[in-house]
Amino acid sequence: MTRPAPAKYHDVDMIRGYAALAVALYHFLLAYVPAASAPAAMDEAGLVAERPFLLAIVNGHFMVAIFFVLSSFVLTKGLVSNQDRDRRRSRALTAMAKRLPRLLPLTLIGSLLPFLLLAAGLLPTHEAAQVTGSDWLDRSGGIKYWAPWPDPSLSGAAADALRLFLNGVSQYNSALWTMKYELFGSLLALLGATIVGARRRPVADAVLLTLIAAAALKIHALCAICVTTVYITKYLLDRPIDMRPAVAVALIAAALVLGSTFKSIPYSMIADDWMWTQVQRIDWIIHGVGATALLLGMRGIARLRDADGWIGHQLGRLSFAIYVIHVPLQSAIGGHVVLALGHRPGPVIAALLLSTAAIFMLACAVARIDEWWVARLNRFFAPPVRPKGEPAIAAIGGGH
Repeated sequence: MTRPAPAKYHDVDMIRGYAALAVALYHFLLAYVPAASAPAAMDEAGLVAERPFLLAIVNGHFMVAIFFVLSSFVLTKGLVSNQDRDRRRSRALTAMAKRLPRLLPLTLIGSLLPFLLLAAGLLPTHEAAQVTGSDWLDRSGGIKYWAPWPDPSLSGAAADALRLFLNGVSQYNSALWTMKYELFGSLLALLGATIVGARRRPVADAVLLTLIAAAALKIHALCAICVTTVYITKYLLDRPIDMRPAVAVALIAAALVLGSTFKSIPYSMIADDWMWTQVQRIDWIIHGVGATALLLGMRGIARLRDADGWIGHQLGRLSFAIYVIHVPLQSAIGGHVVLALGHRPGPVIAALLLSTAAIFMLACAVARIDEWWVARLNRFFAPPVRPKGEPAIAAIGGGH
């Protein structure tokens, strides 16, 4: 989700950018679009339909799974195609060392922004929620204000950015909960890619990665998805081939069907907290399978795989920034528009357009900060430049 793709992965940029927009739209719908009743047939079948009715293209949960699949693919592709074990290990260790500092600055911005909006009196989520009737807007659209959360403060917002990498919950920005699992999932994916390497051992690799994925599942299903993506990357994505159009379209269609699910097991079948945990894991695994199928299908079509459109590239460039800032901006702008003009279709559409414009404008500035920081990180972790004419250490040691 957060690592910019190499230039040749234009399709990854495109998918990640549209996924970021879909997450923003999903949260806007939760906050400002009135709840609708589920179709009677679904109620009779015991199926769950939460607002908004979920389609893959606006299912925030599915889009998050896409982020994780793309992140693991881009992070580990070079490791599972590199035959040089020493170089592979060095690259993996460097990538692991960079993960937390890579994620922290924008996470910090995502925590500080809602506090600054609140301090300026621009975050009326509680009042707006009374108008829209959205529990999500009240509890997740702004800063959590109820016990046991402490009173909001500038230092609290800064500390929140660090704590959420351990507890996976943010008091200030509900979208940031994924950062913990992005960190640990990417570390475990890098570990798995380093272990399996480039040598082709399908059965042994499956066993090793399954064991790591089982351990990752204890943290979160998203972490396990990162690990399983390593296998897909090595054996199906490392050397993408042109699929028959029917096969590629079938994969994409299956992905959209899987991505349209959420909490599809009836509540009547959930007996306790343990069962509820398993249901959540199943939901995320279904989304992970769907996200993987989507990537396979899209990379199986040469025209999509080689797509290099300006819009897709820019959306991919802004995707991380859009993700970390969209909730507080939607809550601030949308809340004021609804309070001033009422909760009607016109004001809601205006709120969507105004908040989206503000998100893009601020995301451009935040993305520049992110690019500057990534460049600094890359220089810091770059291997030292050997003086011209000096032999490599490996050559001196006979290549061992």
